[in-house]
Amino acid sequence: MKGQDIVVLAKLLDPESRSLGFLELGRALALSASEAHAAVRRLRDCGLVDAARAPIRRNALEFLFSGLRYVFPFRPSGGPVRGLPTAWAAPVARGVFAVDGPAPVWETPDGDAVGPAYAPLFPTVPRAARADRALYDRLALFDLARGGRVRERAWARERLEAAL
Repeated sequence: MKGQDIVVLAKLLDPESRSLGFLELGRALALSASEAHAAVRRLRDCGLVDAARAPIRRNALEFLFSGLRYVFPFRPSGGPVRGLPTAWAAPVARGVFAVDGPAPVWETPDGDAVGPAYAPLFPTVPRAARADRALYDRLALFDLARGGRVRERAWARERLEAAL
């Protein structure tokens, strides 16, 4: 399993994305067609999506909330940088949680916040998230699953269950 696989899974939560060819899916995520194809194959092999590329609800939720934080931990990777807010600071969760301190961000020069850098699941995440607000929201929820506290994880799970 690779970080880009989880990014592809986030995109496949959108039913319209499942009918995209691998070239279009890759472009939407700033990946090559072969990277998109390999990611879908790995997701199928792991039992997270079916042959039609639809996420398998029970398996995807179990992995996202029981395994993701161990495979891809959410930890600071650098000092204050300009970036795109994620996790509890992302637009999808802004104002929901009372959190002290600076916003965690995915580093990108065109970001609109300054905070500690957190590594995204794949380096192209900030670019893909800028182009697709729903994808941005899902990836920020994935970051809550990766590194949020119990209440934050439960809140993210409710939203992702609705998406699945």
